[in-house]
Amino acid sequence: MLAYDGARYFGFVRQPDRPTVEAELLRVFRRCGLYRELKEARYHVAARTDRGVSAIGQMVALDVLREPRLQELNAVIPEDIAVLAAVEVKPDFNSRTHARSKHYCYVCEAPLGFDLSTARQAAKLFEGTHDFKHFCKHERGKPTTGELKYAGVRGQKKVLVFDFIAQRFLWQQVRRMVGALLAVGTGKLGVNELKSMLDGRAKQAMQPAPADGLFLVGVKYPSLFRPNARAMTKFIGYLEGLEHPRYKTMVPLLLRKGF
Repeated sequence: MLAYDGARYFGFVRQPDRPTVEAELLRVFRRCGLYRELKEARYHVAARTDRGVSAIGQMVALDVLREPRLQELNAVIPEDIAVLAAVEVKPDFNSRTHARSKHYCYVCEAPLGFDLSTARQAAKLFEGTHDFKHFCKHERGKPTTGELKYAGVRGQKKVLVFDFIAQRFLWQQVRRMVGALLAVGTGKLGVNELKSMLDGRAKQAMQPAPADGLFLVGVKYPSLFRPNARAMTKFIGYLEGLEHPRYKTMVPLLLRKGF
């Protein structure tokens, strides 16, 4: 289980000549002797988060040459990444395909005059099975129909927190749904217009909200992955020194995971 602040990274997945979370993670895994050749380690990841997106419950899996030691890994990994837990799983475990659901959270300051009640009603329209073609960045060959298990908006003083749970998400789906709910809450988009977009009758796709408010809360599996208290405390200490309201939401959710 991983946590990371995505602010300085070009997403999770490795890219040539650009800093990514995965590049740092694999560098440390190899340095600590967990694998020699990645193609032989059967490595896979639960969610490929975009540039600027953070996580407190990302999951990766690989065949290792020796038992991982969290203290050793976290001593050499950058402070904006933390390995929170390492457990043995069955040989056929796949962090992506075995996931029952993923939970994303988006945090931002509430726009002036934002109508929370209307936004909450609009969020419920996303639940269920829909064609989300107006709420994603299209990927060739991938269907845009999917099921959203939960969508909600809550207010914390002057901050808004959006929660979304589904088995799978499309590229930029969460950020575009947030963009739609912000538009509804500020009166720039009507509820009936949102319905038209979900019914496929709109002409234009919704634009995504900025990436800096988004983080992956966790990935649900049949087995419970409990984070290490020492690793959590260190990463929480890092988060508490940051200003964006996203980080202030990440801390209590992290505490809920382990203590």
